[in-house]
Amino acid sequence: MTFIMKPAAALFLSCLGVAGQLCAHGPGKESDFDGKRVLFIGIDGCRADALAAAMERGLAPQLKTLCESKQGVFTRKFYAGGELGTPTHQPTVSGPGWSSLLTGMWMDRHGVKDNRFIGGRFQSHSHFMRRIKEVQPTAFCASFADWPPIHDYIADGSRINGEEFLDVKFTCVPDADRHFVDNPEKDIEVRDVALKTLRESNPDVMFVYFGQVDEFGHGAIDSRASFSPDSTLYLNAISHVDSHIGELLRAMRARPKFNDENWLVLVTTDHGGRGNKHGGDSDEERKIWLAAHGASLPREKLLNEETPQTALVPMIYQHLGIQPKAEWNPAPPPEEKPEPPAK
Repeated sequence: MTFIMKPAAALFLSCLGVAGQLCAHGPGKESDFDGKRVLFIGIDGCRADALAAAMERGLAPQLKTLCESKQGVFTRKFYAGGELGTPTHQPTVSGPGWSSLLTGMWMDRHGVKDNRFIGGRFQSHSHFMRRIKEVQPTAFCASFADWPPIHDYIADGSRINGEEFLDVKFTCVPDADRHFVDNPEKDIEVRDVALKTLRESNPDVMFVYFGQVDEFGHGAIDSRASFSPDSTLYLNAISHVDSHIGELLRAMRARPKFNDENWLVLVTTDHGGRGNKHGGDSDEERKIWLAAHGASLPREKLLNEETPQTALVPMIYQHLGIQPKAEWNPAPPPEEKPEPPAK
């Protein structure tokens, strides 16, 4: 387990000698973004119709309440996998999926084709929290995950000269030798450290990843489960994660100056699945969802237009009042053409 944490006290000490207005890490509006904050939650491998079924059957009450609140929205018009027939087209697997969700770009730019992350271009197409730090170095950014590549490749690959840009980075490592049967327990560890950060610190942006739903879909934790709204075990895994989300939302709302804070809450997945697999171009794998809450959401567009998963990072920037720089999205490299066959 990797656990790098810079608590509020250490942050305060690190700011000594810097002008007070540059070290805004208090609750309420005492932040680098005048109280605007982001809670981004990722549920790996959560098929859209299965989540809808869980909400309808009372198995995901936290997400259902979030979406049905005044500033909430739930859309199944989100999609993964890039644009078919173009260089952006990418497999519906976690490596490209989380790379797209955390950089706001498709595979033609971030370069990740599979879960090996070979060819990743995170120095030029970086994790969105590194970009936030570029425009506001004192921003408090935190990330929690129990799929190590999210930190080992996407976050660490985005570092410049090895310099850490995450104020909190918590990584849990499920036991691959035991076929990830401990993934539900690792999700609890992720939840607990994220709760501690919400309660004891003043994050501007948090990313919290839960992995068990995908492992149930694969049948790794229980061979009877699958990526299907008809799989009780799969729906129960969604329900377990929904309860974790409920605790995070309660901790957020219990913050001492919550009424002065402006939170954008985003919950989504990287891909769906069919049977015990994913990676293809079927609707069950490509058509995903977004559950969200916030005054700045483009609600009508989300409800009525097909929206790529790459649109999520721009929503975060807009909420925080960040104007993306042109150099954050350089043109993709020329497409590699196969060598002609030898004569």
